[in-house]
Amino acid sequence: MIKQILVPTDGSENSLTAADYAINLARLFNAGIRGLFVKDVKILTGPLIHDIGTSIGGMVPYGTFNQTIREILESQADAALNQVEGKCTQAKVTFAREIREGIVSREIIKSADDCDLIAMGKMGAHAEWRDVFLGTNVEFVVRQTHKPVLITPSEYKPFRKMLIAYDGSSFADKALRSGAEIAQAMKLPITVVCVAEKKDEALQILSKAKAFLEDYKLAADTDTIAKGGSDHAGGILEVCNDEDSKFDILVMGAYGHSRLQEMILGSTTVRVMRSTNCSILLCR
Repeated sequence: MIKQILVPTDGSENSLTAADYAINLARLFNAGIRGLFVKDVKILTGPLIHDIGTSIGGMVPYGTFNQTIREILESQADAALNQVEGKCTQAKVTFAREIREGIVSREIIKSADDCDLIAMGKMGAHAEWRDVFLGTNVEFVVRQTHKPVLITPSEYKPFRKMLIAYDGSSFADKALRSGAEIAQAMKLPITVVCVAEKKDEALQILSKAKAFLEDYKLAADTDTIAKGGSDHAGGILEVCNDEDSKFDILVMGAYGHSRLQEMILGSTTVRVMRSTNCSILLCR
């Protein structure tokens, strides 16, 4: 059950969209929201700042320049958290704020220790510079935390239809449970997709998912899709990105393979994260 949601914010539009998603879930589950701003230690103490602070004609001592940067970050923190707090106040959702200093992704994980869900925008303040790599903070958080992470797109879209990618693993079981709780509370129709080497194997795995969903009284309203093949990410994306299906949220287990397998075969999680436009709830 979701009782506390962590919303890391950098003041960007994408992080505010993540706050909108978090607020919607908080109202549904009567949960509170903690807004988090991390003063990036790499900005405060990095070599670039030192070089700038000591080389502008010798006029700006490093210590003075560092203090100026710190004050700017504190001002940004207040402004970013005030925006999230304003949204929560309007929605009558309990809000608490936290400001930390350190490596952004690590501080997010530490702050989430007593939370039930992390809601993050897929891209942060520099989304316009996006390339083939997803935001590094998002990828690091998803890989290291054992809390569910909701990764949100740039524009808010209410959840109306859920897709759950299921492979029978322990992480997939967690994803199925989280998805079922949200779908039950929001009365969402569910489709469960399984991609396995052989279609018969996928069908067998899907029967396990259907049996689990019976406890939530969701089995009758659940569709299943079995796909055979070795390209698991491709199979999931084919279903998720189908324009006729119009899924608003994808739920799946994260990083279910070993690091060696990911190096050789590529990570299903990363490929899916980078190639979907809907919200993704990742569990591990």
